[in-house]
Amino acid sequence: MKTSTYLFKQGYENLKKHGSKTFTTMLIICATMIVLGIFLILVENVNKNVKTVTEGQGLQAFVSDDYLDDENIQQIARKLKDVENVKEVIYLDKDDAFEDAKSTLKEYAYLLDGLEKSNPFPASFIVKFDKLEGTEDVKETIETIDGIYKVGYNETILNAVMSVADIAKVAFFGIGTVMIVISIFIISNTIKLAVYSNKREIFIMRYIGATNKFIRRPFIVEGTLMGLGSAAISWVLVSLGYIAIYARLPKIGSTLGVFGFAPYSELWFVVLIAFILLGVILGMLGSSLAIKKYLKA
Repeated sequence: MKTSTYLFKQGYENLKKHGSKTFTTMLIICATMIVLGIFLILVENVNKNVKTVTEGQGLQAFVSDDYLDDENIQQIARKLKDVENVKEVIYLDKDDAFEDAKSTLKEYAYLLDGLEKSNPFPASFIVKFDKLEGTEDVKETIETIDGIYKVGYNETILNAVMSVADIAKVAFFGIGTVMIVISIFIISNTIKLAVYSNKREIFIMRYIGATNKFIRRPFIVEGTLMGLGSAAISWVLVSLGYIAIYARLPKIGSTLGVFGFAPYSELWFVVLIAFILLGVILGMLGSSLAIKKYLKA
């Protein structure tokens, strides 16, 4: 217990001793975290919309008129459900297809008047995907099932959504890597200053038999405190910013038809955990690199 108190006290004293340098370092870490937090929120929103599209999109497998008896329909349904990446299968008979067409046409449904008896709409299965990857394989497999004469799905929308998701992830990891490297470098320089200013104390501690491991700990605590402090500040700023912007997003979204954004109640925990982990990793890694060089451990 005494050792833990000593380590925390020494780490905190080091922070105060280099106030301006510590403040500058924390500002840089905060900037890094805020940028990464923004990208993380964007990626989470993209993933949310990908999930929404995945649940709403699917393909339509049209059934030949020769296979409309109950036995064939049940057999086709079983084969569809056995296809990999298929989450749900819904059967629409010809009457259902006719009603669906009327619903789609809305105020122009009168155009279908008189077609009830000669119903031109084919029976079909609506197939929902489990995930968007591999949808083309699903389509090709379904096309080989007896009784299915045509398969249609909105390939353009699916490919566009997947492309946006991939770009968002690449940008997040690319920019994130650069910002993390910069932060580690800045933290390392700050800890180097602390090590150098305490070289007299370090020499005395070594003289009385202290190990490098014991000497190293206060500086790691210092770096960790900087990281956690920056994480707390960044989380508050990002949270307030997103909540303020989200209040305007529904109006913008309804006007422009853009995808929907998730409320912060669905994101705050992910962002908080990400900031805490990032703060600890940045602080400990930056400190370890600096101390390893100066103590020649």
